[in-house]
Amino acid sequence: MATTRILDSDHALLQTLAAQTGKQQQEIIHEALESYHRERLLDEINAAFAQLKADPVAWREEQAERMAWDATAHSGSALDHANE
Repeated sequence: MATTRILDSDHALLQTLAAQTGKQQQEIIHEALESYHRERLLDEINAAFAQLKADPVAWREEQAERMAWDATAHSGSALDHANE
């Protein structure tokens, strides 16, 4: 198991959270890191999406591709065959 130094104030907060939740400090740190990782990933995805939308040609291509996938996803569905 690795050891990482943290600020005294962060350790105090970690102890408080552990007492409030009944979770082990290690579990709280793990959950916090997972949450931070997801937040960073979503920030990166949002930035890439904003960049795509800022390019009118690329955005039109994206919209056309979505429409093609939507048409493919709906063809052969139960709703299409309900009227047969």
